[in-house]
Amino acid sequence: MLNKTAMVIVGPKTIKLVFANIEQDKSFYIYDQIEETVDVAVDLKDGGIIKSNVSGEIIKILKMYKRMCEKQNVEVIHAFINSFVFKAKNQISFIDEIESSSGLRFKVLSLDDEMNALYMAVVNTLDTPRGIIIDIKDNYTNIIKYFRRNVLAKISIPIGSLSLSQLFLNPNCTPQETHEQMVDFFKNQLTDYGIDKDFCEGYKFICVGEMGQALYKMSAKVLKYPLDIEHNFTITNDNYAKIYKVIETLEVDSSKRIKGVLNDRADIFAGGMSIFKAVFDSLEEYEVIFTPHSIIEGLLMNLAIPATLDKPISDILQLSLDTLLSQYNCSKRNGKKVCDLAIIIFKQLKVLHKLPRTYLKTLRIASSLYRSGEIINYYNLYKNNFNIIVNSTIYGVTHKEQLLAAFVAQNVDNDAFNLTEWVKYKEILDEEDLDAMKKLSSILSIAIGLDITENGSITDLTCDVLGDSVIMKTTTENDVDFEIKYALHSSKTFKKAFNKYLEIL
Repeated sequence: MLNKTAMVIVGPKTIKLVFANIEQDKSFYIYDQIEETVDVAVDLKDGGIIKSNVSGEIIKILKMYKRMCEKQNVEVIHAFINSFVFKAKNQISFIDEIESSSGLRFKVLSLDDEMNALYMAVVNTLDTPRGIIIDIKDNYTNIIKYFRRNVLAKISIPIGSLSLSQLFLNPNCTPQETHEQMVDFFKNQLTDYGIDKDFCEGYKFICVGEMGQALYKMSAKVLKYPLDIEHNFTITNDNYAKIYKVIETLEVDSSKRIKGVLNDRADIFAGGMSIFKAVFDSLEEYEVIFTPHSIIEGLLMNLAIPATLDKPISDILQLSLDTLLSQYNCSKRNGKKVCDLAIIIFKQLKVLHKLPRTYLKTLRIASSLYRSGEIINYYNLYKNNFNIIVNSTIYGVTHKEQLLAAFVAQNVDNDAFNLTEWVKYKEILDEEDLDAMKKLSSILSIAIGLDITENGSITDLTCDVLGDSVIMKTTTENDVDFEIKYALHSSKTFKKAFNKYLEIL
């Protein structure tokens, strides 16, 4: 059963309201979000106070958010305030005022709470055993190092994108000179905190937050990347060298914006990119991974699945698939059965298809979500599958695996496959993947047929390759003549993919 939940977060620059559906102990997904800009921390740099006019504006927004929650029949509202509030001399009276006026009860997050939530969001959505998470804020930078789901270091450096850029705003310097000065300055900060080659060697950099999103957008533009998926977007040091050549030429100007990359000022962007550059330069060869997930997802993860407070989720792909099945209102039982049958067939036909086990992730996605396209239109189900899968956030897989799964789920109906569409992604997929896609689509088509009644009657099967034929023998609980008849509709595509005739008993 899905429970409607809302989360309110008062941050230093924004007040956010997030709506999510939670299936307790199983999954969650965010279905709406609204954000109002309020410069709450504007006067807090030197131990100031949050002024009454700012408090009034926050209260007005919180009351509006509460009315929105009531209209959506939200059962629970979780309210948080970020750690910036500890800098305010009037923090206690401020919290008392907004609580009494809004009727909400706030939990104040410490910096350690925020870093733990961020770590939870990353480690439960990315299949990256060794990571260094970089989260750049206006006035500080958080760095979290973990290995095999154990946190090794949590470091907060009191220099961020805004404070760094303010130190080096000089109209007499070229953009390249300013960037160079900022990078060198922050490298010295990293040295002071022990962040060097030895600290970073063997780890992948993970960029999050507003600055991470800005670098992702800039990277995708420069590299002309064909997919619009931030989660698990990956670049190498060679890619970044090309990207930084563009970044360092941009003006460091507080009066300008960088359209399509960051809503904030160009000087803040320059400061953030210089911090990234300083960290990346710790290594000669490296990979950088991006995710849009943040503290919000980490907090929701802990609320929805409390077990994550003790240890991260072991199968993040399955978590993701279960979440999407709920979100798209697909049958979990049928999705799991088709997935199980497809995996059995894949393993039984290993001698024939000769595909490595890495393709199993692709098959799991395609078989679990093979009916996701119905949410758009049943009559174009398989064509819609492609759009749904390629635009979903799927945990624990590469973009190549996700894109290939979208083609596999589309190609169950051969008429839906378009070679011209495939060519658009030639930088990601190759000829070997095309051959694999046809074989996986054929396997999926048979698996769908074998559970077409959704009775789950076929519990197991074996495959024998005899001459020019493959004979599948089913183990069943009931009569499955109809399922076998339907599965045999795939015999022509099976012959094309494997050059074998298909028999099912």
